[in-house]
Amino acid sequence: MPHKIEKMVIFIDDRPIRIVKKKELGAIPSKEDFDLVLDARLSPLKVENFSGHTCIINASIEQVEKMLMNLHAKSGIHFHALYIIVEDRKTYKSRIIKMYSLVEAAGGVVVNQQQEVLWMFRLGKWDLPKGKLEKNESFKSAAVREVEEECNVKATLQSKLCTTYHTYTHKNQRVLKRTKWYMMKTDQKGKLIAQKEENIEKVEWLTQTQMSKNAITDTYSSIRYVIQRF
Repeated sequence: MPHKIEKMVIFIDDRPIRIVKKKELGAIPSKEDFDLVLDARLSPLKVENFSGHTCIINASIEQVEKMLMNLHAKSGIHFHALYIIVEDRKTYKSRIIKMYSLVEAAGGVVVNQQQEVLWMFRLGKWDLPKGKLEKNESFKSAAVREVEEECNVKATLQSKLCTTYHTYTHKNQRVLKRTKWYMMKTDQKGKLIAQKEENIEKVEWLTQTQMSKNAITDTYSSIRYVIQRF
């Protein structure tokens, strides 16, 4: 599957919905790359018929909006990932964001001197430190603050890694959380302290092998996406 193209990725019910510019993927998506290719001009976009890695071409923004709402509303959906190929990603991205109440957040992939990565275990899943921006706070400042608050680790920013979008419902309102992720480093050797009030059960440094065996298989799709870019 194509996976190196930087794109807008929205996670709905832990499934990645990728908005990809046509010129980045090629004029005609190959059926060898996807389990199902649908031309929105020729067939209706019924989400219950999506399977495996589904690719949609020639969909209007109105069709995409309706399809996303159907994904939220319907159960019994079994596809793995969705690729929506568009000419102008900026326009689609702007319209999609307006469908939700937007929440801004930031997080970090923190590496220590032993090249281990900082992970947290929260609500039955492995996760990376992240959190919502405070009033008038920058994404970079929020990422550093959240790492320290959630894990008791002082880290320094290295570079921007990627941005993820995931949806959830709060007080009967659909929310889109946009999280900017940063590469971070630390020389700190102090004790890791989990922020219990945020339901964090434990905080650990994991090696690449430990990540592959444990965390990567027991985390959210959006977190796997971040680690793939790392």
